[in-house]
Amino acid sequence: MAQGRHPYLERLLAAGQSVWYDNIRRGLVDTELRELVEAGVRGVTSNPTIFERAIAGSDEYDAAIAAADPALPVADLYESLALEDIRRAADLLRGVYEGTGGADGFVSLEVSPHLARDAAATVAEAVRLAQAVGRPNAMIKVPATAEGAEAIRRLIAMGVSVNVTLIFSLAQYERVIDAYLTGLEELVAAGGAPARVASVASFFVSRVDTAVDRALGALAAGEARALMGRAAVANAKLAYALFRRRFAGARWEALAGRGARPQRPLWASTGTKNPAYSDVVYVDNLVGPDSVNTMPPDTLRAALDHGRTEVSVTEGLEEAQAVVRRLADLGIDLEAVGERLQEEGVRAFADSFDRLMRALRHTRARLVGGVPEARFQLGAVEEAVRASADSLAAAGAVRRLWAQDASLYGPTAPAATGWLRAPARALDRLEEMRRLAEEVRAEGYREALVLGMGGSSLTAEVLARAFAPAPGAMGVRVLDSTHPDAVSAAFAALDPARTLFVVASKSGTTTEAEALYRRARAEVEARVGTAEAGRRFVAVTDPGTPLERRAREEGLRAVVTGDPDVGGRYSALTPFGLLPAALLGMDTEALVGRARRMLADSGPEVPLDDHPGAYLGAVLGGAALAGRDKVTIVAEGEAAALAPWLEQLLAESTGKGGRGLVPVVGEALGDVDTYGPDRLFVALAVGRLGEATTRRLNALEAAGHPVVRIELAHALDLGGEFVRWQVATAVAAAALGVDPFDQPDVQASKEATSAALAAYRARGRLDEPPLGPRRAGVAVARAGAAAPEDDPEEALARLLSLARPGDYVALMAYAPPGEGTEAAAARARRAIRTHLGLATTFGYGPRFLHSTGQLHKGGPGTVLAVQVVAGARTDPEVPGWGMGFSALVRAQALGDLAALEGRGRRLVRLEVEDETAMAALAEAVERATRRVAAPAGRT
Repeated sequence: MAQGRHPYLERLLAAGQSVWYDNIRRGLVDTELRELVEAGVRGVTSNPTIFERAIAGSDEYDAAIAAADPALPVADLYESLALEDIRRAADLLRGVYEGTGGADGFVSLEVSPHLARDAAATVAEAVRLAQAVGRPNAMIKVPATAEGAEAIRRLIAMGVSVNVTLIFSLAQYERVIDAYLTGLEELVAAGGAPARVASVASFFVSRVDTAVDRALGALAAGEARALMGRAAVANAKLAYALFRRRFAGARWEALAGRGARPQRPLWASTGTKNPAYSDVVYVDNLVGPDSVNTMPPDTLRAALDHGRTEVSVTEGLEEAQAVVRRLADLGIDLEAVGERLQEEGVRAFADSFDRLMRALRHTRARLVGGVPEARFQLGAVEEAVRASADSLAAAGAVRRLWAQDASLYGPTAPAATGWLRAPARALDRLEEMRRLAEEVRAEGYREALVLGMGGSSLTAEVLARAFAPAPGAMGVRVLDSTHPDAVSAAFAALDPARTLFVVASKSGTTTEAEALYRRARAEVEARVGTAEAGRRFVAVTDPGTPLERRAREEGLRAVVTGDPDVGGRYSALTPFGLLPAALLGMDTEALVGRARRMLADSGPEVPLDDHPGAYLGAVLGGAALAGRDKVTIVAEGEAAALAPWLEQLLAESTGKGGRGLVPVVGEALGDVDTYGPDRLFVALAVGRLGEATTRRLNALEAAGHPVVRIELAHALDLGGEFVRWQVATAVAAAALGVDPFDQPDVQASKEATSAALAAYRARGRLDEPPLGPRRAGVAVARAGAAAPEDDPEEALARLLSLARPGDYVALMAYAPPGEGTEAAAARARRAIRTHLGLATTFGYGPRFLHSTGQLHKGGPGTVLAVQVVAGARTDPEVPGWGMGFSALVRAQALGDLAALEGRGRRLVRLEVEDETAMAALAEAVERATRRVAAPAGRT
């Protein structure tokens, strides 16, 4: 390849200076860049700003973006595009590299600017990028921060060629030189070959004049005007003098004798910013041996036209020193200016990187479709959310979440963040799930009954409610109640000979799952015999649990193991959700694909304001900190199935340490004046939200209530919502300062339940509080902080009169799920909101213990708890335990009561004869709310 064809470049090279091109773009590699290399350009540099202009400012990358995996994380998509450009440019310059013996012909690629303050991460990223480029003439750009200098030393010692960027001051440059020399010495000591390592130190020029001129312009002295436009060249000339001093003498000669190359100064930011200055001022004045000038397109064109080539960087050194002294006399310290410029440079590159990620996501969405967008009308909490988002962004919350940085949540390390990798892992498990589903269908099974509790079974319920079984597939139901009537009804409604029982427990020790398995096993053995019974059961549990061991010992058909680094409520995209999906005959690839696409837009490189999950988390956290912690979820169509899953995720993840989000699920939207200033509304739908819902949401927005709307194109988009809300919850927890991966107060109820069961086994009865007389089938238990009276209405009124602004009422029903209970709960909730303006939650026990139960005990203490225990018509045995389900569920209610009382919660316990008495309870609530509201003039 011909070299030095352009006279200017040929003369400059004769003076010892190489010209590199500060620009790269896909369309110019085979055209403009090839011509420039033939003319004598000897290298190429890139940075986030250059790639932002190239990728976001043209359609040259559209074909590659459209052809890429739509579930590829946006950072990986960028990297694939950038690497292709870098490799092609490196191949084009390979002749220069080989012709100069490895002294020139380099192409530079920058590590993520977000790593500028993390030496270890920078080293890992630089090594990975160097390997990914796979070209010997690639340089990895590392910023000259203090942490960057440490990374540079380690990289040079490893034999990685480095372009050091963002050097603005002599002190920064000295630090970089020390890092380079020390790295070379370590490389030599380890037996490495320093001749294979090259480095340049990118000393930024024009930005120094921009900053200093601004400071000089603020001064009245005439001398200040005379110094304008002189600081940058003076600073650079002093840097070149430092280069010549440090790359001489015994230390350097020892390294040079082993083949080491000097770290050439590279003049960067050489485009003229001030039109009053010469367009080649930062080129003509910085010509010198063993140096590089990297020029942007306009500057290179100007230099080729009228640039000078005489050595100039060594001239006027005393004058340069005088300029620095005179600036200091005027109060302008170039070292301080350099520190500020480096900070601004890191931030500017990070902003460019973020804009690039945003542009890539938008381009991909335009070409192949994107994730469903959330729309925010923040109203009264706009400032609080802005503060929350800014704080989380400054703390690097998303990056630290992905890095499993324990300090994000305080002293307790995140226990289980494998859910961030669950969608990718799921691809490897789908065939296993499909085979099992096909096997049982082929054997005549027509229904699956999932026996579990909380996170182990909630996803199965979401999918079973949102998706009808595919033709020929199995129906899926969930039994997550220990109420005797619910257990009896579930087994009465199935044919054990055609039912597959899925025992789901992550820990393998869940009390409810164990009891339900024992009952189911006895039912099946009675119908088909002991030898055949095991074939009708599948266990889903983590590896090594007691359930796994027992399943193998007792001959269960299969054991499907989960991911031990994924917590129960984050396990939607693990076998706990994937197996029910396969049994339903769902398009599991599409479900997981939606999740992967959401995750692709949720990586650590995505700016928080554009992050589908993290920004939602900032909204949830910021609103809660502003007093709007009642997350009122309005879900329509298939999206309604997601609401209970969201309830557990939000409540159990954040309700601790006296803080928390209070998810309000199943509450019909009301008039604006029935809501207090503690609400945040989230509306979800598959398709468009209904007209009536939209009208009410518009009215709420007009009144200043914050509203979030998410409309999904297809029910399969629920796969993406699992990811969005998991990230949102983890980020909201960071805003609130709680660990989203533990549930400390769930254990308190378990321990109290265990104590109650132990007492039952010892005495044959439970130690329950005495009851007052029944009124229409409802009685008050003489227990609880509300000092309940004989009359249920009086007890409820006494409790509700304790309400303060921002409180909520939790209705906790240890009753069989059914229409009567649902209708009674809806009446009670409506009355409490209408007359008292309070939010309400409703949950079935013991299911809610694994959900809002954590919030009621560990949350902000704003709960008024109404525990309702319904009697039972039946009492099936728990085989091997010496008790029936009636004793079990009542023990769980007692354990919950004890845990609430131990936390000093305001509460009342009521008992109803059976489900039919729930209507009378609702009437008592209605009367009590009117009594409490009347003195305040409410109606």
